[in-house]
Amino acid sequence: MASTDDRDAADAIDLTTRVRRRVLPTLHRIKEPFGGFAQCLQHPDEYVGTIPYGLETFRADLEAMAFEPEPIASLKIHRDGRLSAGSWARRRSPLATWQLHVALFQDGAGAVDVFAHREYSWLRHPYRHYTCEGWDTEGGVKRVRSLLADHDVTFRVDRRRSGTTDSVAADD
Repeated sequence: MASTDDRDAADAIDLTTRVRRRVLPTLHRIKEPFGGFAQCLQHPDEYVGTIPYGLETFRADLEAMAFEPEPIASLKIHRDGRLSAGSWARRRSPLATWQLHVALFQDGAGAVDVFAHREYSWLRHPYRHYTCEGWDTEGGVKRVRSLLADHDVTFRVDRRRSGTTDSVAADD
């Protein structure tokens, strides 16, 4: 039986993410034999930090930083098996060349692990986006950490959360 905390965490998942969690694994199985994908393993180098409060509150922070929900993104799977609990993008304009993309993972204890990268916008450059051309992990992580700090969003950097075996923890 699921605990109240588990149910609350599941309730925080928005409808778009719930649909993506159901549809994208099937779409992935169809696309994979042809070299395509609709889900992928979250790379640990994209770890930005951990927000010490829940998904619903953090979504408001993302909106304040001009991020928008991003339904057109592959489903990210954390190395520990968790499915992403949200995908958000930030662009200077709807037809900007680049976008800043974040993936969110609930940790089961009321916190959110944030991962990010900078990439071509799928709206302006769909092929470059899909083939990961110009993918910038370091720049994306650095920019999201800067945005969090600029907006007084509390976060901590704990390398163990990224999915690596690195046991060094640092606060930002």
